[in-house]
Amino acid sequence: MKLHSLLLTLTLMLVGAGLVSAQTAQRTTWYVVDGLFFEGMPPTMGYGKAAGIYVHTDEAGHEAIELRLRRGASLPADVKPYATPSDSVPGYEALQMSIRGGEGKRLPLSALETLKPDEWIGKPFPEFCVRDTTGREWTRADIAGRPLVLNFWYTGCGPCLREMPVLASWTVKHPQALYLATTFDPLRSVSRVVQKRGFTFVHIVDEMFFFKLFGVNGMPVTILVDSRGVIRCMEQGSSPVKLRYLEDRLAELCLSK
Repeated sequence: MKLHSLLLTLTLMLVGAGLVSAQTAQRTTWYVVDGLFFEGMPPTMGYGKAAGIYVHTDEAGHEAIELRLRRGASLPADVKPYATPSDSVPGYEALQMSIRGGEGKRLPLSALETLKPDEWIGKPFPEFCVRDTTGREWTRADIAGRPLVLNFWYTGCGPCLREMPVLASWTVKHPQALYLATTFDPLRSVSRVVQKRGFTFVHIVDEMFFFKLFGVNGMPVTILVDSRGVIRCMEQGSSPVKLRYLEDRLAELCLSK
């Protein structure tokens, strides 16, 4: 890689680590938006939509991260069914009392997010030309007529690695779609990881094109494109609820193909 690409790679790794730090813990991290609890960051949400971020805890050590949305931002109706029922949230009553009382420790809005889904969703996927690990060249013409899943990752990203088996299962359950994964890591590093994790996407490695195009920093990021080449979903970060939401949207795109 050229020097500027190496510097950008290091920046991406550092920022990405900050964005996913809450998701790397072994216990469940609950996120609260509009009074609803989610197992991980809810779909379509990100720190960029928050006017304030607050951490609430109870005496037993249960924790929830509340996102108070900025003006004009809202939790979409189709995301609300993915909330976890209150009786399945440990410490729900105490945490809810803290939220309703306006308590909690405020966190600084320091997470850098340059991904802008609102500027892309509903727009045509841009022209591109990249090569996969076999040397095959891919352009926008090659994805025409099929839904596309494009995943961004790197080898040092824990959430990226943990979601790989789930993403790989989509290729079996939804074979109508095309699956591409892109990383700035070199082939020698990528090969070991994808073989161990069974990550059966088409891999584009040692490449910054899509990262620069979409402004991707924190990872993983997954983009869904319909069979007409229109971008329908962009999700940053990984959580069980995000993966369920994405797969449901992918199934819809495959049915409407």
